[in-house]
Parts: sequence; C-alpha cells; structure tokens
Amino acid sequence: MKIIVLAAGEGKRMWPIQTDKCLIPFLGQPLLYHNLKKIKENLDGEFVIIASSRNQDGVESVARNLGLSYKIVIQKNPTGMADALLSAKEELDGEILVVNAEDVLDQSVYQGILKVSADVVVTGLKVKKYFPGGYLRLDGNSSSTSLRNGKVKGIVEKPGKGKEPSDLVKLVVDCFKDGKLLVSYLEKVSSEKDDRYEVALDQMIKDKIDLRFVNYDGAWVPLKYPWHILDTAAYLLSKLKRRISKTAKISDKAIIEGNIVVEDGVKIFEGAIVKGPAFIGKNCIIGNNSFVRESILEKDCVTGFNSDITRSYIGADSWFHTNYVGDSVLEGDFGMGSGAVLANLRLDNRTIRIGKEKIDSSRHKLGLICGFGVRIGVNASTMPGVRIGENSLVGPGVVLKKDLKENQKITIKENSYETRNYEVIPTSYDQFRDKLE
Repeated sequence: MKIIVLAAGEGKRMWPIQTDKCLIPFLGQPLLYHNLKKIKENLDGEFVIIASSRNQDGVESVARNLGLSYKIVIQKNPTGMADALLSAKEELDGEILVVNAEDVLDQSVYQGILKVSADVVVTGLKVKKYFPGGYLRLDGNSSSTSLRNGKVKGIVEKPGKGKEPSDLVKLVVDCFKDGKLLVSYLEKVSSEKDDRYEVALDQMIKDKIDLRFVNYDGAWVPLKYPWHILDTAAYLLSKLKRRISKTAKISDKAIIEGNIVVEDGVKIFEGAIVKGPAFIGKNCIIGNNSFVRESILEKDCVTGFNSDITRSYIGADSWFHTNYVGDSVLEGDFGMGSGAVLANLRLDNRTIRIGKEKIDSSRHKLGLICGFGVRIGVNASTMPGVRIGENSLVGPGVVLKKDLKENQKITIKENSYETRNYEVIPTSYDQFRDKLE
C-alpha cells in the first residue's frame, strides 16, 4: 500500500499563525510527526508526501526522523486536493490510502478502513451539528443511527445547514484498490468550486464503481482555524503519560499533579503549581507562585513570578511575568509586561466571534491569538478572540478590542490610541535567562 499524505495546503484561514499547519509543534514535535507516527504503527506501506516548496524541508525532516520509506512530491500551485493528487499521479498506482497531514484521528480509523472490501472505501463520521464539509448520501433513513458500513449513493459537498443528506461527514481517509482509477476520474471531471475530488468520487458512484463507507466513531480534530490549535493541544494532552526528566530541577515546595511531561533542563521554583495534563518543554522555567494547567509550553519559555497560564498553547521562547493567559494561542517569541492580561470570557457568556467577519468560534472561552514576535506592554489587555499579526506591539495600558495587523504598534497618545507602522527590533530574553538560578 502507498499512503498519500496531503501536506501542501496554504492554510489561508489560519492568520495570524504563519507556521504551516502540519509543522506546528506540539509536545516538542511537529503535528505531522504525531500523525505519521500513528499511521506507521498501524499500517505497512510506502509514504508519498505531497508538500509545498515552502514546507518541503520541514516535512522531509519529519519523515527522516520517523525512519519512513517515503518520497516527497512538490505541489507547485496549491489549488485544492484534486490538484495535489494529480501532482503526484505518477506515484498513484496499486492500492493507495489518502489522508490529510493535519487531521488528528484515533488509530482505529486506519484499522477499520482495511476491514471493508470494495473498489473505493471512504470514512464517515457521525456529527451532531452542521460542519462545512462533504456529506455522504446513503440508502434508507437519512440518519446514520441504523446504518453501519455500506454502499454510498452520493457525496454532497457543503450542502448548507438543514440540507444535509445524512449526518455522516466524509473524512479524508480514503482507500482506493487501484490509484490509477482515481487519477483517471480526477482528470476527466471538472468543477467551478474547490470540490473536484468530491465530484470525482460522486461520478464514480454514478458509474457503478463499488464505493463503500466505513463508519468511524473515534476522535476527529480538524485544523481549519487558529483556535483549533487549542482542540489539537487538548487531544494530544489527553494522551500524555506522566514523565519527568531526571535533569529537571523541581523545588520540593512546588506542586506537580496529574499527567505531566517535564522535559530536560526545566526549572520549577518554590510555590509553583503545574496541573495536568500539561507539557513543559525543554529548558522552560516556571517561576515562583506561577500556575500552569492544561497547557502546552514549548521549549525555552519563562513564566516569571505569579503568572497564570490556563488551557493555552504557548510557542517556544515566550516570556511572562505576573500575567494571566487564558485559552490563548501564542505562536512563539512572545513577551508580556508585568500586569498584562489576555481576557478569554465575554461577560454576557456568548460564544466568541472573530474579526470583522464575526466568525463564530463556537467557544465560550477564547483569549488572544497571535503570530511570532508579539509584545504586550505593562498593564495592557486584549479582549477575547482578538488576533495580532507577527512582530507587532501593544503599548502599556492599551485595551485592545480589535485585530492588529503585522508590524503595527498601538499606543495611547493624549488619551487616544494611535496606530502606526512598527519596525521590529530584534530582542532576546537569553540575557535574563542566564541570571535565573
């Protein structure tokens, strides 16, 4: 079997996060590492990874680290799933399995799909609310409650809420007995929308190709928007087993509870509390009276005195001191002045809506989302769901209520805010780290 991994997507909806989705680090390794490792442990086969010129080096590094038998194919112009597969059409022969690089799934999905015998087997997941993706049209009752694995009568892409042909969303875990069949259909169908792959599958059904589905009921964590990083983090944290490095220095007056991974070189000072599940990356420092719970701190982060970090994703080289960070996604190299707060809850308890488009995150708690190199001044605060582009600065005392683009500086001037272009000045916290004992 050849395992075709779709890893070239642009992630246009992920702003302000700049790292390719599949290369975002979780628990010290790129997301792609976790997903490919799970596939390797459950399936035998050669990997064909469709990457972009931008992420090729990172993708290849993951494949080498895992010791995979692999080939990298570059998709020159990321114009959808069909184009990605056709860019690798010379490799699509024999039995193939097509998967997304960044979708998090339980290992049972790979075991289950091999149990169904057909020309094409797709994976369906029962959902309770509308998801803007492809849906399976089945025989009989539109509800999948009474249906198990069986024949698919059609595939409908993004039918709209209330128009779903069933409650089964089609995941991208699709097995083809002969990859050349898929290539032939992708080359002969067309669509004005970004659904050529789904159109090809639908045409196969019309042409009486034996296309069946397997009903998967495990976890599914898609990564469509930046706040989904919190969902991915929560899933991976839920699988942690307690492990504390022998090189970590933890005060006997600190409290460490639950399933926690503490990596090499970590220091945890007196009065600090870390409650699992949590991941503390290499060389992180958890300062006196700081509280870290249900969060990921990637390598080289420092939480200074009396900081509270809750249910958040903290990228590498971030720095805190007397701060509150709730349900936030901070890509890395992030710094907060003393007393700054990242708010995460509306007082009316409504779900957090994002940006001018008012995208509903479906989350009641969501803090700041920001790219690399952001700085927040002393006693500043950001409102729930605000986004900040990389290398921008929020001045002291500012209450940031709306998104801030890249390389911008917002300050208070004569009791009013002034926003202007900002040229980042390279800084490093290494000069302070060496003074911490």
